Amino acid sequence: MEWYYVANGQQTGPVTEAQFDELIRNGTVQASTLVWRAGLPEWQPLSVARPGAPAAPPPLTTVSTPAPGMVAGAIAAGATAPCAECQRVFPQSEMVFLNRSWVCAQCKPIFVQRMKEGVGPAGSQLWRLKKQLVCRPETVLPERCVKCNNPTQGRLKRRLYWHPPLVYLLILINLLVYAIVAIIVRKRARLEIGLCEAHRKRRILIIAVCWLTVLLGIAFVIYGAGNNLGGLAALGVLGILVAAVVGAILGPQVAAAKIDKDYVWLKGVCPEYLESLPEWSGPN
Repeated sequence: MEWYYVANGQQTGPVTEAQFDELIRNGTVQASTLVWRAGLPEWQPLSVARPGAPAAPPPLTTVSTPAPGMVAGAIAAGATAPCAECQRVFPQSEMVFLNRSWVCAQCKPIFVQRMKEGVGPAGSQLWRLKKQLVCRPETVLPERCVKCNNPTQGRLKRRLYWHPPLVYLLILINLLVYAIVAIIVRKRARLEIGLCEAHRKRRILIIAVCWLTVLLGIAFVIYGAGNNLGGLAALGVLGILVAAVVGAILGPQVAAAKIDKDYVWLKGVCPEYLESLPEWSGPN
């Protein structure tokens, strides 16, 4: 049996069962370390994936006659762990251990809320596949901006649609036929993505400019058609088309590369965000 584990925010492995046991004994893999093997539904802390795992030996300390709690503080200060919610790596001395998981101070409120709702942390439901993010439908992504990886306060609700690329060939036959078939076969997913203030403002600006261009285009078409100004009407039509294309590409922030009943593949997520996620190994 081969194991994978997260070290410094990166997936490591595979390692054999014997090598994995040694990593546990020497403290490289700890109770809160996220691990995975074939057969597990998702990445889990070691304490959940292998409840009977051999314990690591206690670290040596040279502190003499320590005050109560000093040894525990010294041990934690030298160790790091990925936050179960946002997957960023922090010193354990700056985190809290909740429900067998390490959680950073910023993610603690949402993590506690998830515990009350019986929902697992967002970080345990996210993976990367090359330049794409893989998650399950209805996932609430961590409070990190998908465009720059900066912390966020709040999320943007998105409804995504996808259909097989071959459906686009129907456009060559008839646009109406394509639209009907696309609506019938398309897959849907709802996500909540993190977006920082700067990218929120950028999105609002793009949407406002596109709508303004569409309204101006409509005005040009009406005025041009009413005054026999074919060039002005054509310019209006062009403006409407350009605004529609730009808005469709830049407005959503992320887009679905594929959707099925179990998973969603997202494109448009920044590399820094993806680097903190474990590598996708396919459905189990």
